[in-house]
Amino acid sequence: MHPLSVFPELLNFDFFAPLLLRIVVSFFVIYLGLRRYKKDYNWLSFLYLISGALIFIGLYTQVVAIVAIIILKIDFYLDHYKNQSLVSSSIENYLAYALAITILLSLLITG
Repeated sequence: MHPLSVFPELLNFDFFAPLLLRIVVSFFVIYLGLRRYKKDYNWLSFLYLISGALIFIGLYTQVVAIVAIIILKIDFYLDHYKNQSLVSSSIENYLAYALAITILLSLLITG
């Protein structure tokens, strides 16, 4: 019994949390891959699409999470630091990358 839980029945479905995280972050990574295809360094789009598909399927989730974090860091560096004088980045972009990296770190721990 969980006295501090308002809905203790929902604790039976704790296996859905990593599934939902995987689905959300895989769609985001695939979206970034499709968006990256039209820009410079479009070789990153291939890595994005493969890692997004593997995360969605749940195949090699922890390894692909590490790869996706590295790809996100490289993409963030290429988009925001190299083109800082050309493109002004909004806070939404920073938050989206930070949220994706946080979800990927969570998937790295939970599998």
